[in-house]
Amino acid sequence: MASEPKQRVTVNSWLEQELYQEFVNNSGNVDASWKEVFATEPPEEVTPPPVTQAVVVPAPATPAAPVMEPALTLSASEQLVPLKGASARIAENMSASLAVPSAMSQRTIPVKVIDENRRLLNHWRDLHGRSKISYTHLIAWAIVKAIKQVPGINDAYAELDGQPHRLSRGEVNIGIAVDVAGKDGHRSLLVPNIKNAGAMSFYEFLTAFDEIVARSRKGKLTRTTSAAPRFR
Repeated sequence: MASEPKQRVTVNSWLEQELYQEFVNNSGNVDASWKEVFATEPPEEVTPPPVTQAVVVPAPATPAAPVMEPALTLSASEQLVPLKGASARIAENMSASLAVPSAMSQRTIPVKVIDENRRLLNHWRDLHGRSKISYTHLIAWAIVKAIKQVPGINDAYAELDGQPHRLSRGEVNIGIAVDVAGKDGHRSLLVPNIKNAGAMSFYEFLTAFDEIVARSRKGKLTRTTSAAPRFR
């Protein structure tokens, strides 16, 4: 007797179902790794969520005011590279995808080694009167190191005179979200960034991180240490 297929229902099961239908109807369009999965274990049937038909109300005929975009300014470490051919087409499709709902998934990873190393570091820092290292410090540092290994992640997209460009960055500036209380008691998030974090040692990064958080909470940020993201 054939065994029942294992359940593999996840937040991305709907995507797996679509790939499986493509595998059944036109397997040539499916990646080889998925072919191996589907050949041995079809996915669980996933019931799609009900679709609610929205009533579209026509927009008023008044012409919209033109959107004024800020002038594009580059730092000494940034460079604009025109996108052509396939790269330009990908950029066009990615821009169009901004109107499509995003699908997200999560992963569980072991952190026992990270936790133990953090405990040892904080024990030493406590003996020397230093502040504690948080998981946020470690995760932010891991992001900086990952970007140095895969520098393309640090690139951005910009349009100049209507033409798509890759904004290539030579430095890694990482933003840190800081919860700040205003004078009226209203709380908000500021996102100052640590400049050229990729050129720092972990100790330098840790010091810069704590200093920028302290300045944010004291209202002592400057234009060179705090800026909103300019590009997608």
